Amino acid sequence: MGADDLSYPVLGVFPNGALKIAATPAYLTTYTSRGLKRGHFNDLRLVDSQSKWYRVRSAHKLHGVGRFGGYSIFFNQWIRVGLDLEDEHREASLEDVKGIVLKDFDSWDGWRSRGDFDVLMRRVKGARTIPELLGTLAAMVR
Repeated sequence: MGADDLSYPVLGVFPNGALKIAATPAYLTTYTSRGLKRGHFNDLRLVDSQSKWYRVRSAHKLHGVGRFGGYSIFFNQWIRVGLDLEDEHREASLEDVKGIVLKDFDSWDGWRSRGDFDVLMRRVKGARTIPELLGTLAAMVR
């Protein structure tokens, strides 16, 4: 199973608790070759808009993305990453996913620096379904 098989938007939860919201497969799987080599996708867990949990089993380079094959003047390369996903065969609960998001809001000051942080917080707390919650996050972080 790969990134194209998920229902978007998806929420990525890194082992350190940091989050990534991805509205499309391209956004989820575009990264740098250096980051891939350093294990950016290792142990990444994903919850999709159908409330299903997945774990990234492995990640590999597919091809460069952009002009000049994705290479920049800093000798890094933007690439598309292929993900091998494992279905964890469990459903995400709305309260658990909200808890993960709110914990990240508390631990990273970057959220509070947003001019609309209060609006984002109200919408997250008021979400009644996981698709609504993930849609709110995807719309607010673009």
